[in-house]
Amino acid sequence: MQRDEELSGAQIVLWTTLGVGTGLLAGFALSEWMGGVTRPRMQRVARRLGQAAHVRLTPAGSARAVDAALHAEPRLAGFSIEVVAVSRGTVELRGWVTDRAARTLAARVARAVAGIDTVVNSILVRGEDDRIPGDKRVTDQSA
Repeated sequence: MQRDEELSGAQIVLWTTLGVGTGLLAGFALSEWMGGVTRPRMQRVARRLGQAAHVRLTPAGSARAVDAALHAEPRLAGFSIEVVAVSRGTVELRGWVTDRAARTLAARVARAVAGIDTVVNSILVRGEDDRIPGDKRVTDQSA
């Protein structure tokens, strides 16, 4: 028994029409089952997709992520910087550093963490923030 491997032009048209028709029928059935496409519905979907790309950390997760990033930065080794969770995506940095560059670096490292939107930088600089104007005594201000 010999098989004919080639399709005729009519068979190609028939199979193409059958495939397109099945796709349309499935599309109509799904749209009736799932609901129509409306502008508010599409806006909701777009918002959800945008949020999915944005990392949503819990407040404690935000603090842990920033703390890990600060400990991974070798230029901040030796400084005891405390990370306090304020709210979701917001942390506060507290502690003492030796210069403004370290203070700025700590804030930049914290802001670079995915999911962190706001950093409250309460880090103090030794030699600048521990002196009272007009007084030569050094005080220790807890951050």
